[in-house]
Amino acid sequence: MLDFTYIYILTATALIILLTIIRRSNHLDERKNQFIIFAIFSDIVILLSYVGRDLSEQFSNMLLAHISNTLIYLFAPLSMFFLIMASTKKHNKVTIILTVLESISAFIALSSPFTGWFYTISPNVVYSRGPLYFYNEILGILFTILWGVHSFIEFRYIEPIDKFYLSEIFILQTASIIIQGLYSSYKIIYICGAFSIMIYYAFVTEVYGKYDRMTGIRNNSYYRSVIMRNLYTENFSVIMADANGLKGINDTYGHDVGDKFILIVTSAIVKAVGKNGSVYRTGGDEFVIVIKSKDRSLVDRIDADIHKNLSEENKNYEFEISASTGIAIHSEIELFTDTVKRADKKMYENKNEYYARTGKDRRTYQRRAEE
Repeated sequence: MLDFTYIYILTATALIILLTIIRRSNHLDERKNQFIIFAIFSDIVILLSYVGRDLSEQFSNMLLAHISNTLIYLFAPLSMFFLIMASTKKHNKVTIILTVLESISAFIALSSPFTGWFYTISPNVVYSRGPLYFYNEILGILFTILWGVHSFIEFRYIEPIDKFYLSEIFILQTASIIIQGLYSSYKIIYICGAFSIMIYYAFVTEVYGKYDRMTGIRNNSYYRSVIMRNLYTENFSVIMADANGLKGINDTYGHDVGDKFILIVTSAIVKAVGKNGSVYRTGGDEFVIVIKSKDRSLVDRIDADIHKNLSEENKNYEFEISASTGIAIHSEIELFTDTVKRADKKMYENKNEYYARTGKDRRTYQRRAEE
Protein backbone atom coordinates (compact mmCIF):
# COMPACT_ATOMS: atom_id res chain seq x y z
CA MET A 1 0.00 0.00 0.00
CA LEU A 2 1.10 3.58 -0.61
CA ASP A 3 2.54 6.18 1.73
CA PHE A 4 0.02 7.62 4.20
CA THR A 5 -2.62 4.98 3.40
CA TYR A 6 -1.99 3.17 6.68
CA ILE A 7 -2.16 6.49 8.55
CA TYR A 8 -5.46 7.42 6.90
CA ILE A 9 -7.00 4.06 7.77
CA LEU A 10 -5.77 4.21 11.39
CA THR A 11 -7.03 7.80 11.79
CA ALA A 12 -10.41 6.87 10.29
CA THR A 13 -10.59 3.91 12.68
CA ALA A 14 -9.87 6.21 15.63
CA LEU A 15 -12.68 8.50 14.47
CA ILE A 16 -15.09 5.56 14.18
CA ILE A 17 -14.26 4.62 17.78
CA LEU A 18 -14.81 8.24 18.86
CA LEU A 19 -18.09 8.25 16.94
CA THR A 20 -19.22 5.22 18.93
CA ILE A 21 -18.21 6.85 22.21
CA ILE A 22 -20.07 10.09 21.41
CA ARG A 23 -23.26 8.26 20.42
CA ARG A 24 -23.28 6.58 23.84
CA SER A 25 -22.21 9.68 25.76
CA ASN A 26 -24.39 12.14 27.67
CA HIS A 27 -21.63 14.72 28.19
CA LEU A 28 -22.87 17.01 25.39
CA ASP A 29 -26.28 18.43 24.57
CA GLU A 30 -28.19 16.93 21.65
CA ARG A 31 -27.39 19.72 19.18
CA LYS A 32 -23.63 19.69 19.83
CA ASN A 33 -23.59 15.89 19.78
CA GLN A 34 -25.37 15.78 16.45
CA PHE A 35 -23.10 18.21 14.64
CA ILE A 36 -19.88 16.72 16.04
CA ILE A 37 -21.08 13.34 14.78
CA PHE A 38 -21.70 14.88 11.34
CA ALA A 39 -18.19 16.39 11.39
CA ILE A 40 -16.61 13.05 12.33
CA PHE A 41 -18.56 11.23 9.61
CA SER A 42 -17.38 13.83 7.08
CA ASP A 43 -13.76 13.39 8.12
CA ILE A 44 -14.04 9.59 7.91
CA VAL A 45 -15.34 9.92 4.33
CA ILE A 46 -12.46 12.29 3.50
CA LEU A 47 -9.78 10.00 4.92
CA LEU A 48 -11.14 6.92 3.16
CA SER A 49 -11.43 8.94 -0.07
CA TYR A 50 -7.74 9.76 0.27
CA VAL A 51 -7.12 6.01 0.35
CA GLY A 52 -9.26 5.76 -2.80
CA ARG A 53 -7.19 8.48 -4.48
CA ASP A 54 -3.94 6.64 -3.71
CA LEU A 55 -5.35 3.37 -5.00
CA SER A 56 -6.72 5.01 -8.17
CA GLU A 57 -3.25 6.28 -9.05
CA GLN A 58 -1.66 2.93 -8.27
CA PHE A 59 -4.14 0.94 -10.40
CA SER A 60 -4.87 3.70 -12.99
CA ASN A 61 -8.59 3.70 -12.27
CA MET A 62 -10.08 6.93 -13.65
CA LEU A 63 -13.58 6.41 -12.18
CA LEU A 64 -12.21 5.80 -8.68
CA ALA A 65 -9.99 8.88 -9.04
CA HIS A 66 -12.96 11.15 -9.85
CA ILE A 67 -15.18 9.67 -7.12
CA SER A 68 -12.44 9.95 -4.49
CA ASN A 69 -11.42 13.51 -5.32
CA THR A 70 -14.99 14.74 -5.61
CA LEU A 71 -15.80 13.31 -2.17
CA ILE A 72 -12.68 14.92 -0.68
CA TYR A 73 -13.60 18.38 -1.95
CA LEU A 74 -17.30 17.89 -1.18
CA PHE A 75 -16.84 16.86 2.47
CA ALA A 76 -13.77 18.98 3.37
CA PRO A 77 -15.65 22.23 4.07
CA LEU A 78 -18.65 20.29 5.38
CA SER A 79 -16.55 18.91 8.23
CA MET A 80 -15.60 22.43 9.35
CA PHE A 81 -19.12 23.75 8.75
CA PHE A 82 -20.57 21.14 11.13
CA LEU A 83 -18.02 22.08 13.80
CA ILE A 84 -19.13 25.72 13.55
CA MET A 85 -22.74 24.61 13.97
CA ALA A 86 -21.70 22.50 16.99
CA SER A 87 -20.29 25.60 18.68
CA THR A 88 -23.40 27.73 18.07
CA LYS A 89 -26.69 27.52 19.93
CA LYS A 90 -28.97 28.55 17.07
CA HIS A 91 -29.05 29.59 13.43
CA ASN A 92 -28.23 33.22 12.67
CA LYS A 93 -27.23 35.44 9.74
CA VAL A 94 -23.63 34.22 9.89
CA THR A 95 -24.62 30.58 9.52
CA ILE A 96 -26.86 31.50 6.58
CA ILE A 97 -23.90 33.16 4.82
CA LEU A 98 -21.70 30.16 5.59
CA THR A 99 -24.39 27.87 4.17
CA VAL A 100 -24.31 29.83 0.92
CA LEU A 101 -20.49 29.65 0.76
CA GLU A 102 -20.64 25.91 1.49
CA SER A 103 -23.25 25.43 -1.25
CA ILE A 104 -20.96 27.16 -3.76
CA SER A 105 -18.12 24.86 -2.73
CA ALA A 106 -20.36 21.79 -3.11
CA PHE A 107 -21.42 22.92 -6.61
CA ILE A 108 -17.79 23.40 -7.69
CA ALA A 109 -16.81 20.02 -6.21
CA LEU A 110 -19.63 18.14 -7.97
CA SER A 111 -18.88 19.84 -11.30
CA SER A 112 -15.09 19.41 -11.08
CA PRO A 113 -15.04 15.99 -12.85
CA PHE A 114 -16.32 17.86 -15.92
CA THR A 115 -14.88 21.36 -15.46
CA GLY A 116 -11.60 20.72 -13.62
CA TRP A 117 -12.26 23.68 -11.32
CA PHE A 118 -11.11 22.04 -8.08
CA TYR A 119 -8.96 19.28 -9.54
CA THR A 120 -7.94 17.60 -12.78
CA ILE A 121 -7.01 14.00 -13.54
CA SER A 122 -4.42 13.38 -16.27
CA PRO A 123 -4.79 10.54 -18.80
CA ASN A 124 -2.36 8.44 -16.75
CA VAL A 125 -4.63 9.04 -13.67
CA VAL A 126 -2.48 11.54 -11.76
CA TYR A 127 -4.25 14.13 -9.62
CA SER A 128 -3.43 17.84 -9.82
CA ARG A 129 -5.08 20.97 -8.42
CA GLY A 130 -7.50 23.03 -10.46
CA PRO A 131 -7.67 26.84 -10.82
CA LEU A 132 -10.31 27.21 -8.04
CA TYR A 133 -8.49 24.99 -5.55
CA PHE A 134 -7.73 27.91 -3.25
CA TYR A 135 -11.43 28.70 -2.82
CA ASN A 136 -11.54 25.51 -0.77
CA GLU A 137 -8.40 26.54 1.15
CA ILE A 138 -9.71 30.02 1.95
CA LEU A 139 -13.07 28.55 2.98
CA GLY A 140 -11.30 26.12 5.30
CA ILE A 141 -9.36 28.93 7.00
CA LEU A 142 -12.52 31.07 7.29
CA PHE A 143 -14.49 28.20 8.78
CA THR A 144 -11.68 27.43 11.24
CA ILE A 145 -11.53 31.05 12.40
CA LEU A 146 -15.30 31.19 12.87
CA TRP A 147 -15.26 27.85 14.68
CA GLY A 148 -12.67 29.35 17.02
CA VAL A 149 -14.62 32.60 17.50
CA HIS A 150 -17.85 30.78 18.35
CA SER A 151 -16.01 28.43 20.71
CA PHE A 152 -14.37 31.30 22.59
CA ILE A 153 -17.75 33.02 22.88
CA GLU A 154 -19.29 29.81 24.22
CA PHE A 155 -16.46 29.29 26.71
CA ARG A 156 -15.81 32.97 27.44
CA TYR A 157 -15.65 32.49 31.23
CA ILE A 158 -13.08 29.67 31.28
CA GLU A 159 -9.67 30.22 32.82
CA PRO A 160 -6.75 31.58 30.72
CA ILE A 161 -4.95 28.22 30.73
CA ASP A 162 -8.06 26.53 29.31
CA LYS A 163 -8.34 29.26 26.67
CA PHE A 164 -4.73 28.56 25.72
CA TYR A 165 -5.50 24.84 25.28
CA LEU A 166 -8.57 25.73 23.21
CA SER A 167 -6.58 28.06 20.94
CA GLU A 168 -4.12 25.24 20.15
CA ILE A 169 -6.87 23.36 18.32
CA PHE A 170 -7.51 26.19 15.87
CA ILE A 171 -3.81 26.99 15.45
CA LEU A 172 -3.18 23.34 14.51
CA GLN A 173 -6.02 23.27 12.00
CA THR A 174 -5.18 26.64 10.40
CA ALA A 175 -1.47 25.78 10.15
CA SER A 176 -2.24 22.45 8.48
CA ILE A 177 -4.47 24.16 5.88
CA ILE A 178 -1.78 26.76 5.06
CA ILE A 179 1.01 24.15 4.83
CA GLN A 180 -1.16 21.91 2.65
CA GLY A 181 -1.90 24.87 0.40
CA LEU A 182 1.76 25.77 -0.02
CA TYR A 183 3.07 22.22 -0.37
CA SER A 184 0.70 19.90 -2.22
CA SER A 185 2.86 16.86 -1.50
CA TYR A 186 2.25 17.19 2.27
CA LYS A 187 -0.76 15.05 3.17
CA ILE A 188 -1.48 16.39 6.64
CA ILE A 189 -4.56 18.58 6.52
CA TYR A 190 -7.22 15.93 7.06
CA ILE A 191 -5.15 13.99 9.56
CA CYS A 192 -4.78 17.22 11.56
CA GLY A 193 -8.48 17.90 11.02
CA ALA A 194 -9.35 14.51 12.49
CA PHE A 195 -7.12 15.09 15.51
CA SER A 196 -8.62 18.58 15.93
CA ILE A 197 -12.06 17.00 16.28
CA MET A 198 -10.76 14.46 18.79
CA ILE A 199 -9.01 17.13 20.87
CA TYR A 200 -12.06 19.43 20.67
CA TYR A 201 -14.35 16.66 21.97
CA ALA A 202 -11.92 15.87 24.80
CA PHE A 203 -11.68 19.59 25.63
CA VAL A 204 -15.46 20.13 25.63
CA THR A 205 -16.14 17.15 27.89
CA GLU A 206 -13.40 18.36 30.26
CA VAL A 207 -14.85 21.89 30.29
CA TYR A 208 -18.37 20.61 30.94
CA GLY A 209 -16.97 18.79 33.96
CA LYS A 210 -15.70 22.07 35.44
CA TYR A 211 -18.00 24.77 34.05
CA ASP A 212 -21.75 25.25 34.13
CA ARG A 213 -23.25 24.47 30.71
CA MET A 214 -25.88 27.20 30.73
CA THR A 215 -23.93 30.15 32.14
CA GLY A 216 -20.36 29.15 31.27
CA ILE A 217 -18.98 29.99 34.73
CA ARG A 218 -17.40 27.52 37.18
CA ASN A 219 -19.87 24.91 38.42
CA ASN A 220 -20.56 23.32 41.78
CA SER A 221 -18.18 20.41 41.11
CA TYR A 222 -15.37 22.87 40.45
CA TYR A 223 -16.31 24.74 43.62
CA ARG A 224 -16.22 21.54 45.68
CA SER A 225 -12.82 20.64 44.25
CA VAL A 226 -11.55 24.07 45.31
CA ILE A 227 -12.70 23.38 48.86
CA MET A 228 -11.09 19.94 48.83
CA ARG A 229 -7.81 21.36 47.54
CA ASN A 230 -8.07 24.23 50.01
CA LEU A 231 -6.89 26.73 47.38
CA TYR A 232 -8.12 29.68 49.40
CA THR A 233 -6.31 29.75 52.73
CA GLU A 234 -5.71 33.29 53.96
CA ASN A 235 -6.09 36.32 51.72
CA PHE A 236 -9.66 36.14 50.45
CA SER A 237 -13.24 37.25 50.99
CA VAL A 238 -16.56 35.67 50.05
CA ILE A 239 -19.76 37.13 48.62
CA MET A 240 -22.79 34.85 48.52
CA ALA A 241 -25.43 35.85 45.96
CA ASP A 242 -28.93 34.49 45.40
CA ALA A 243 -31.25 35.86 42.73
CA ASN A 244 -34.63 37.15 43.91
CA GLY A 245 -37.86 35.79 42.47
CA LEU A 246 -36.65 33.06 40.12
CA LYS A 247 -39.51 30.69 40.98
CA GLY A 248 -42.06 33.41 40.34
CA ILE A 249 -40.51 34.26 36.99
CA ASN A 250 -40.53 30.57 36.00
CA ASP A 251 -44.20 30.26 37.00
CA THR A 252 -45.27 33.52 35.34
CA TYR A 253 -43.18 33.66 32.19
CA GLY A 254 -41.87 30.11 31.73
CA HIS A 255 -38.53 28.42 32.29
CA ASP A 256 -36.99 29.86 29.11
CA VAL A 257 -37.37 33.36 30.56
CA GLY A 258 -36.15 32.01 33.89
CA ASP A 259 -33.00 30.75 32.19
CA LYS A 260 -32.49 34.15 30.60
CA PHE A 261 -32.95 35.72 34.02
CA ILE A 262 -30.13 33.52 35.41
CA LEU A 263 -27.89 34.48 32.48
CA ILE A 264 -28.52 38.19 33.17
CA VAL A 265 -27.66 37.75 36.85
CA THR A 266 -24.54 35.76 35.94
CA SER A 267 -23.36 38.43 33.51
CA ALA A 268 -23.92 41.19 36.09
CA ILE A 269 -21.90 39.31 38.71
CA VAL A 270 -19.02 38.38 36.38
CA LYS A 271 -18.83 41.96 35.12
CA ALA A 272 -18.65 43.31 38.67
CA VAL A 273 -16.02 40.81 39.85
CA GLY A 274 -13.76 41.11 36.79
CA LYS A 275 -10.27 39.78 37.50
CA ASN A 276 -10.60 40.27 41.24
CA GLY A 277 -11.89 36.78 41.94
CA SER A 278 -13.81 33.70 40.82
CA VAL A 279 -17.55 33.11 40.41
CA TYR A 280 -19.16 29.71 40.97
CA ARG A 281 -22.74 28.71 40.24
CA THR A 282 -23.55 26.30 43.07
CA GLY A 283 -27.30 25.98 42.50
CA GLY A 284 -30.12 27.13 40.22
CA ASP A 285 -29.86 30.80 41.19
CA GLU A 286 -27.12 30.58 43.83
CA PHE A 287 -23.58 31.89 43.39
CA VAL A 288 -20.42 31.86 45.47
CA ILE A 289 -17.97 34.67 44.69
CA VAL A 290 -14.45 34.36 46.06
CA ILE A 291 -12.51 37.64 46.03
CA LYS A 292 -8.72 37.38 46.14
CA SER A 293 -8.43 40.14 48.72
CA LYS A 294 -9.39 41.04 52.28
CA ASP A 295 -9.74 44.72 51.39
CA ARG A 296 -13.22 45.55 52.70
CA SER A 297 -13.56 48.60 50.47
CA LEU A 298 -12.85 46.51 47.35
CA VAL A 299 -15.33 43.82 48.38
CA ASP A 300 -18.00 46.43 49.16
CA ARG A 301 -17.42 48.06 45.76
CA ILE A 302 -17.82 44.73 43.97
CA ASP A 303 -21.00 44.02 45.91
CA ALA A 304 -22.35 47.48 45.04
CA ASP A 305 -21.44 46.97 41.37
CA ILE A 306 -23.38 43.70 41.31
CA HIS A 307 -26.55 45.48 42.47
CA LYS A 308 -25.88 48.40 40.14
CA ASN A 309 -25.46 46.12 37.12
CA LEU A 310 -28.66 44.26 37.97
CA SER A 311 -30.57 47.51 38.49
CA GLU A 312 -29.49 48.76 35.06
CA GLU A 313 -31.01 45.66 33.47
CA ASN A 314 -34.44 46.40 34.92
CA LYS A 315 -35.25 48.97 32.25
CA ASN A 316 -35.11 46.24 29.61
CA TYR A 317 -37.64 43.86 31.20
CA GLU A 318 -41.09 43.97 32.73
CA PHE A 319 -40.02 41.81 35.66
CA GLU A 320 -37.65 42.87 38.42
CA ILE A 321 -34.03 41.72 38.29
CA SER A 322 -32.26 41.72 41.65
CA ALA A 323 -30.27 39.53 44.00
CA SER A 324 -29.61 39.21 47.71
CA THR A 325 -25.96 39.16 48.77
CA GLY A 326 -23.91 38.53 51.88
CA ILE A 327 -20.25 39.41 52.56
CA ALA A 328 -17.68 37.75 54.80
CA ILE A 329 -14.02 38.70 55.12
CA HIS A 330 -11.91 35.64 55.92
CA SER A 331 -10.37 35.38 59.36
CA GLU A 332 -7.16 33.41 59.95
CA ILE A 333 -8.79 31.49 62.82
CA GLU A 334 -11.52 29.93 60.63
CA LEU A 335 -11.76 27.47 57.77
CA PHE A 336 -12.75 28.36 54.21
CA THR A 337 -16.14 26.72 54.78
CA ASP A 338 -16.68 28.79 57.91
CA THR A 339 -16.21 32.01 55.95
CA VAL A 340 -18.71 30.77 53.35
CA LYS A 341 -21.23 29.97 56.08
CA ARG A 342 -20.95 33.50 57.50
CA ALA A 343 -21.48 35.01 54.06
CA ASP A 344 -24.41 32.66 53.45
CA LYS A 345 -26.05 33.66 56.73
CA LYS A 346 -25.76 37.36 55.87
CA MET A 347 -27.13 36.70 52.39
CA TYR A 348 -30.26 35.08 53.86
CA GLU A 349 -30.66 37.99 56.27
CA ASN A 350 -30.50 40.31 53.26
CA LYS A 351 -33.06 38.17 51.39
CA ASN A 352 -35.47 38.23 54.34
CA GLU A 353 -35.13 42.02 54.47
CA TYR A 354 -35.86 42.18 50.72
CA TYR A 355 -39.10 40.19 51.01
CA ALA A 356 -40.14 42.12 54.11
CA ARG A 357 -39.45 45.42 52.36
CA THR A 358 -41.22 44.56 49.09
CA GLY A 359 -44.07 42.61 50.65
CA LYS A 360 -43.63 39.79 48.15
CA ASP A 361 -44.20 36.12 48.82
CA ARG A 362 -41.29 33.91 47.79
CA ARG A 363 -43.67 31.39 46.30
CA THR A 364 -45.48 33.86 44.02
CA TYR A 365 -44.53 36.62 41.67
CA GLN A 366 -46.21 39.75 40.37
CA ARG A 367 -45.40 41.78 37.29
CA ARG A 368 -43.93 45.15 38.17
CA ALA A 369 -46.83 46.91 36.46
CA GLU A 370 -49.23 45.27 38.89
CA GLU A 371 -47.26 46.13 42.04
